[in-house]
Amino acid sequence: MYKIIFLLLLLFSVSVIGQTTYNITDPEDLENQTYIPGDIIILADGTYNTDARINFVGNGTVSEPITFRSETPGGVVFTGGLKMDIGGDYVIVDGFHWQGGFGASNFIQFRDGTDYANYSTIQNCAINGLQVHADDQEAGTSVKHRWIVLYGTYNNVTNCSFMNKTNAGATVLVELSYNADANRCATVGHTISNNYFYKYEKIDTALTNAGDSETIRIGSSNTQNVNANVTVTNNYFVEADGENEIITNKSKNNIYTNNTFRRCRGSLVLRHGSDAIVDRNYFLGEDVEGTGGIRISDSNHSITNNYIQDCITENSQAKWNNGITFIGGGDNAAVDCNASGLTNGYQKVEGITLSRNSIVNTNAPLFYNEDKGSTDPTGTVSDNLIYFTSGNSNLTDVISGDSPNAFTNMGTGLTYTGNVFTGTMLGATTTGFSEELGINATADGEIFTFSGNGSSDKGADMGSYIPATDDMVGYGVGACFLDNLGASINDGDCTIVVVDNLTVSTLPTLTSEASSNDVTVNANISWTAVSNDAWISINTNSGTGNATVLVSVAENTGTNSRVGTVTFTQDPGGDDIVRTLNVTQEGADLTSLFDLINDTAGGGPVSIHSWSTEFNPSKPEENVYKTLDKINTNSSIWAAQDGAVLGGDYKGDGEYIIYDLGEEYDLDLIQFSTTDKSDPFGYQVWISTTGTDPEDFIMILPISGDLLLTTKTGTNDFNQYEITETARYVKMIGFGRFNPANNRTSEWSTISEIEFYGSSTLSVSEFDLQNKILFYPVPTSDILNIKSISNSSLDKVQVYTLDGRKVIEKQLHNTTNKTSLDTSSLVNGAYIVNLSSDNQVVSKMIVISNLD
Repeated sequence: MYKIIFLLLLLFSVSVIGQTTYNITDPEDLENQTYIPGDIIILADGTYNTDARINFVGNGTVSEPITFRSETPGGVVFTGGLKMDIGGDYVIVDGFHWQGGFGASNFIQFRDGTDYANYSTIQNCAINGLQVHADDQEAGTSVKHRWIVLYGTYNNVTNCSFMNKTNAGATVLVELSYNADANRCATVGHTISNNYFYKYEKIDTALTNAGDSETIRIGSSNTQNVNANVTVTNNYFVEADGENEIITNKSKNNIYTNNTFRRCRGSLVLRHGSDAIVDRNYFLGEDVEGTGGIRISDSNHSITNNYIQDCITENSQAKWNNGITFIGGGDNAAVDCNASGLTNGYQKVEGITLSRNSIVNTNAPLFYNEDKGSTDPTGTVSDNLIYFTSGNSNLTDVISGDSPNAFTNMGTGLTYTGNVFTGTMLGATTTGFSEELGINATADGEIFTFSGNGSSDKGADMGSYIPATDDMVGYGVGACFLDNLGASINDGDCTIVVVDNLTVSTLPTLTSEASSNDVTVNANISWTAVSNDAWISINTNSGTGNATVLVSVAENTGTNSRVGTVTFTQDPGGDDIVRTLNVTQEGADLTSLFDLINDTAGGGPVSIHSWSTEFNPSKPEENVYKTLDKINTNSSIWAAQDGAVLGGDYKGDGEYIIYDLGEEYDLDLIQFSTTDKSDPFGYQVWISTTGTDPEDFIMILPISGDLLLTTKTGTNDFNQYEITETARYVKMIGFGRFNPANNRTSEWSTISEIEFYGSSTLSVSEFDLQNKILFYPVPTSDILNIKSISNSSLDKVQVYTLDGRKVIEKQLHNTTNKTSLDTSSLVNGAYIVNLSSDNQVVSKMIVISNLD
């Protein structure tokens, strides 16, 4: 780290090389000047009772910020609830004390209208005990006031004290909606550091807004895929009880490190947004009911080296606040920054790393919460240490949940390895945990260090970080002019320690094609960068401060997606910051590798042979022919209702469509889409080369088990299945929709579109039949002519409406190569013509346009 010390200036105006120090005695006079880089505005010490909202706007530079500060730290006291808007770039607000008065929504906000602040700071300030004005009170409601609202990018809240909040609203809110409107993939990069959060009163859950009472909230459900990259570090939280979520993570790539939570009745909650880092934090419950550690939703989080001690669950909230709480949500996780259609549900927990954490004398060290679903979390749980002293009143099993079967239902998808425990029972049957009776705990102040057999490389490595204590407040933690209870002090340490910072923007998922993409590095330190994969290259390997790095990827010729990394590392001598840029590249599109058989609307050579369920005349949009019309929407589908679940089974007998490919093909790929339901559909795929009797077919999908569950849910995207089979007929059997436990959730099956890819096994002359049949004129009015321009004979012609009703059938002599149909009785519209010729079937969509 490096330090910037702000020295006091004498009370007179002076200009040096165009820079001016302004001395004012009324805070509203701040708006009387236009400021340039390096300007300093000093408000005279005193008590100010104004409740005005003042604007502090300017455009400084990194080396010459514009500063608005008190004459002496804490010497300016605002008692009326003065509000402030901060706009522009590189401006600093320093040394003010808000004591009492009335709050407001967005009390201090980093914007002036739509002028969002960037690279700006509020530091060494205190806000204590803002109240709600009687005129703003509402029955049944806790009025929502946010004290600090961060807009813009790369802003800082540092060395401030926030004390005695009594109404709803986040103490510090990172508002990302405007960043989302501009570019969700761009880095936001705020820092919240060295602050003191004290006594946020628990808000009655019966009141409106009680659920919006976090101490810090970063983002919202609607901005969960914004690359916030906010750093929350070296803060001290004491009795931050507003609600169960002390900190709420609702965006991507945020970092929580070196924070201390003391007697806080809640947890650090990873609610929405992926790729968070939670490292080297202390959670010290001090045996206060309702205290907890970390709650996990969404994916790709790294949760390491955290120390959790003396936390006690509260009966009414036990499923939410435990040592580590896993949530079994089922919504899409790790949502790409370019994606839309976000949900406010609970995301799947996938790809997490939970490693080297110490959980000491804490209720429910590992807790599995099925309240929001029972989707199995995935990832690695390794080298954690769980310890209970003999006779400790908080004793529980290592593993527990909100139902007796919670671990069985949702805990077995994680990989457990190297975890140790002592003083308790495991509570479940699983591998990856060992009871180590040789572990010794030695008191080191209020925490424990561990030694003895089984303890090596287990539990949290806190490095040099020790728990923050009340004695530190005013001396590096919080504002330098108040102690931990809000009393004035005169010997505080007013040095502002600028936290080492290194953030790296993210990349959206890249296509399979070769490409180059800019990545933004924002830093106040020197760093190096290295690509860890041969298919990724970078144009810059080191830098000092901010930079743009060009990341290039080679073409991915394989069909599987791939993930690589670029590592950015702080140069030696600082905080040893390491940031990893994940680079995800899609595999080559399977459809580009093979030949599409039914490449035209209506099926081309592919036709419908038969199906199991008659059409519903009242729903013409739901019929088998819709699966070949090249319209991939919910309103153009085949839908069929299966019967009752069979005895001793979990599904019915299924409903089917048999497709005739027209001839034998060596199939490479089948892809089909369904309606956009949240549960997967269950199918079987059967093929035949000989005929369409049940005994002619063999099942090729699923490869194992007896039900192929579609992988695309909530979308009309294609489910793709590579195969290597020869077939003339393909039978699709649908069994309805199913949940992960193989319980049927709907008896309805749907197919919106189906496509077959492969190559003909027949000779070229046979393969060309489709191109040697002429249908004319197009569009048709009264007479449709059909002619084979080869020697092929025509056997039978059938005409179907798009809702599957046969309206014309004509048997032909097998010696003729041409025929005509009277279509004058048909209403205008599109029809499917099936023509049999030499044991093959050709399908053609025609348009009838009778001119009256």
